[in-house]
Amino acid sequence: MSARNIAAVMRTEIPTDSSPKTPPAEVTAGLEQVGAWFYWGVVATLAMLGVAAGIYLATAYHRGGQLGEGEKRAGIVAVAAVLVAGSGGWAGIVL
Repeated sequence: MSARNIAAVMRTEIPTDSSPKTPPAEVTAGLEQVGAWFYWGVVATLAMLGVAAGIYLATAYHRGGQLGEGEKRAGIVAVAAVLVAGSGGWAGIVL
């Protein structure tokens, strides 16, 4: 088979429809499962970091009675971690 014939056959095999195609569920099921594990891992990590920051704030407040700049930053991180950890629930409510 010559190069010209191979090129002609290859051109006939290339789809001309450029609209997006949704892959079948059996193809994407594994990727969706990995994505779900990653999401829950991130949520669990952020929740634990929020609790750890809260414990740090409680002990810092108990020792000194007032919060310094570092403790305030830890508080901001704790609040942000809780908000991000709950973002899945918020997305369901908003959407």
